[in-house]
Amino acid sequence: MGPDIPSVSKTESSEGSPREVVSESDSLEVSTPTEPDNSKQPESNISDKCFPCPVCGKVFDRPSKLDRHKPVHSRKPKTLHQCQHCDKTFTQQEKLIRHQNCHNRTNKHPCPECGKVFNRPSKLERHRRTHSKKPKVPHQCSYCKKTFSKLNKLVRHQRMHTGEKPFTCSVCGKGFSESGHCKAHERTHEEQPEKPHCCVHCGMCFFKASELRRHFRSHTGEKPFRCTLCESCFSRSEGLKRHMRSHTGERPYKCHICGKRFYSRQDLNIHGLTHSGEKPHLCPVCGKGFSQLGNMKEHEQNVHVKSEKYICNECGATFTRYKSLTKHQRTHTGERPYLCLTCGRRFSWSHSLSRHQRTHTHRTMSLSQDSLGFEGPSENPSS
Repeated sequence: MGPDIPSVSKTESSEGSPREVVSESDSLEVSTPTEPDNSKQPESNISDKCFPCPVCGKVFDRPSKLDRHKPVHSRKPKTLHQCQHCDKTFTQQEKLIRHQNCHNRTNKHPCPECGKVFNRPSKLERHRRTHSKKPKVPHQCSYCKKTFSKLNKLVRHQRMHTGEKPFTCSVCGKGFSESGHCKAHERTHEEQPEKPHCCVHCGMCFFKASELRRHFRSHTGEKPFRCTLCESCFSRSEGLKRHMRSHTGERPYKCHICGKRFYSRQDLNIHGLTHSGEKPHLCPVCGKGFSQLGNMKEHEQNVHVKSEKYICNECGATFTRYKSLTKHQRTHTGERPYLCLTCGRRFSWSHSLSRHQRTHTHRTMSLSQDSLGFEGPSENPSS
């Protein structure tokens, strides 16, 4: 079917000419498109903001919004509680009292066991539990009698005596006693190993921040590790440990060929060159080889350079090295820096202390044999 056509009825006018009459419903449909577009506006746009607040003058577009706003002016202002010690304010008095306790705290809770003082009873109670704990059974090294609180630290320490190196480099096969040292060594095989920690003075870079801090002491001259028995200071903890062995006479590094013992692994490695016959240090003047770098430098100074002599003020003895002079002066001053921890005797020379400590070792072995009660073969009367 075609589109709906409005019905038109013809009537005759008073003049006799026919006239078209359109129904009311149809006239609305016909006249709609001829009206302008903005003839009808939304109802919300007709009413503008015309409802002002009588208190503050704020205007709203709806009475409901004005009614919702009016209670704001009828509310009572909150009472603020201000701290007497600082500028902080609180809406609740309980919070103010709790806050002021932090100003009123004093160190008045001492520990009856050790005397340490705490500012809270809860901290004191938590601290007192440390005194009630049972002491841990220490793990003792069978070589040097040193004790450790944890077994894994003892196992790692004993590798120093046994020479065990269970961690090997996957590239060159070099052995290490600790896994961390092995991993740090493996980075050196990389084409461009990453060394993020650089020195601001000389530009040297290191794998670890601890290595950079240790290197930095070479620029500042800092020596934080001090010997408790003498006035010697060291920039590294390893140097202090090695030095302390000169006082105690401990020589944990043993040569497996001749049985000689040494204070440090470096001394043991240098001593091993005497068995292998290797002499890697050559004199730059005459080409003579030496197994130790110190011996080569001493040879170069005494034979080729002929450096000045160090003369003793007491007896006039001359020495080519200042270290030898200081050792010699102990014969005049009577200084005995090497202490035996077993009996308390002191010695001027480290080798004298080592020789003395062997007497304690032999005495301990003889006492242990006597305690076991070794007896000769018993005679059987029946035979």
